Amino acid sequence: MTNQLVDVVKELAEKQVGFYATHDDPHGQATVPLSSQEVIRYVADPVGYLAEHYRVSREDYLAWHRSGYKVVCAGFTKSGKPCKAIVTGLSMVGSPEVWVKGRGSRCAIHG
Repeated sequence: MTNQLVDVVKELAEKQVGFYATHDDPHGQATVPLSSQEVIRYVADPVGYLAEHYRVSREDYLAWHRSGYKVVCAGFTKSGKPCKAIVTGLSMVGSPEVWVKGRGSRCAIHG
């Protein structure tokens, strides 16, 4: 990160300019407030920063987005194929931390 960016962020913070980041979530966009120190970390690695913010790994944060914010049943059909049903109550998971905790759950049929 350049010293110039650090200086600009510091000057803006001293003038009481606020900072935030947004990211996609199941309801459109989520807003995450950032301190001036967090702005520098976010600029360097947005995904890494957001994963840390939500207390999940980078891989889990990305998987939450790829899943469409839903938890798929961990069970298998009678033919041995993975069930593709959505777990009850986990169809629009607004937090990657909750999504991670829900993985491995099963639908009503495989419960």
